[in-house]
Amino acid sequence: MRIFASLLIITLLITSCGSDGPKEVELKDSEEVVSSFANGTPQIVREVQKEEGGMVSVYEKEYYEDGHLLKEGPIENNQRHGYWKTYYRNGNIWNEGYYDHGVRQDSVKAYYPDGTLKYVGLFEQGQKTGTWLFYNEDGELTENQVYMQPGEVRETDLYVPSDKE
Repeated sequence: MRIFASLLIITLLITSCGSDGPKEVELKDSEEVVSSFANGTPQIVREVQKEEGGMVSVYEKEYYEDGHLLKEGPIENNQRHGYWKTYYRNGNIWNEGYYDHGVRQDSVKAYYPDGTLKYVGLFEQGQKTGTWLFYNEDGELTENQVYMQPGEVRETDLYVPSDKE
């Protein structure tokens, strides 16, 4: 597997010499490529650890075709488990939140491409719950949704942002 990873890195270095080529994806010794794009750029990379019974995947990174990081987080039994982040191509965080064995759980935050908060809310067993707050690109609160039962909107308040002069 290390020979394959070394060859992949060499291929990426050769193909990324031009300004329009893919960004180089650097692999740690503990990482392996699970799948790649047609241009040779890794699509999914997993960090593995040796445990009783063999190698176990513990962390996953997914990339855009140009080599920029798309999302990352811990995995357990090949499912998202723990704190995950998704990124825009510019490197800013798109959203972040928790998973419990592949199911959205707990808090989630999403952002606009410039990093301004877009919304914040909670999940319970993969369903929206509690109060969700939505903001415009200027950071002003524009909407408030309250979910009484997971996934069921019971109340929505819309806010008119103040005029900026």
